[in-house]
Amino acid sequence: MKRLHWMVLTLVVLIAAACAGSKPAEEIPAADLFPDDRFLTAEAVGATEGEAKRAAMAALAAIFESRVYARTVQQATSWMGAGLPEQFDKQVEQTVRIHTDVQLEGARIGRVEPDDAAGGFRALAVLDRRQAVSRWQRELAETQMAIDGQVEALIGVKGRLSRLAALNRITELMVRQAAIESRLSVLGRPATPGLDDRSDIIVQRERMARDVSLYVQLDGNPAPPFTRRLNALLSGDGYTLTPYRDEAAGLITGTILIEPLDLGNPDVRFIRAMADVQLVDMDTDVQIAAFDESVRKGHVNEGEAARRAVEGVAAKVADKLVRALNTLGVATE
Repeated sequence: MKRLHWMVLTLVVLIAAACAGSKPAEEIPAADLFPDDRFLTAEAVGATEGEAKRAAMAALAAIFESRVYARTVQQATSWMGAGLPEQFDKQVEQTVRIHTDVQLEGARIGRVEPDDAAGGFRALAVLDRRQAVSRWQRELAETQMAIDGQVEALIGVKGRLSRLAALNRITELMVRQAAIESRLSVLGRPATPGLDDRSDIIVQRERMARDVSLYVQLDGNPAPPFTRRLNALLSGDGYTLTPYRDEAAGLITGTILIEPLDLGNPDVRFIRAMADVQLVDMDTDVQIAAFDESVRKGHVNEGEAARRAVEGVAAKVADKLVRALNTLGVATE
């Protein structure tokens, strides 16, 4: 009996010692649960749990995106030298930001707790480096294969405008590859750069972009103001417009019409502007794209309603033309 008593007493003492030597789960520091070598983390506070969680996820995205952007621009600079054109820099930024939500797939809230000092809540957002690396390494391999295929197909592309569109596609893929490599580097898993032998693609694209010009030939009463707005938008995207058809590599042609609409409101004049536009490679007579767009605008003044409708449809057409040319920074399907 005494022996049983001592065994029970010894067991109680051991259990007590074990409990005394370990922290309750809620007291384990976040650093122990989410070590830096395994997780990318960001912390934020908010008045409510929901606000704190949203702020932490936004902070994690901002930290990650800024680092990826800086490294991607650094890679692009190595292709082109120190004199990166402003438009190229904007396009690189757009390409990186397009994929921000996809990049942080798998991010989650690791911890949320009351913040006595701030009077609200403190949340910790975490991204598992291993899971993200595995996903992005697959994406990197797919992108590299796509670049190889596009470079091989470039040999058979005829026509200056068609060739520029093909070079734009390759360059966009190269920036995407640089962005993926930057993600991996930010997570501590640098990828072996594979773009050094393709720097000539960038040189070809920049030379072609300077040499290729577009000629606009549109019919319809609102064609002059539409053309002026379209020229301004395309110039802002880095394209050269020429007043001479025989110099152009690409022809933008079609019809622009406006029509009044009766929507039952006697105080407002409504106008619809419609554009039927085609983009043609002048060297080969191949139609690269064709589309219809329309925009409706209202105003107390009929002339102002027409102006707004024409400018609105010009913006839509410019966007479609840029997408048709696969301008760097535009997501391609």
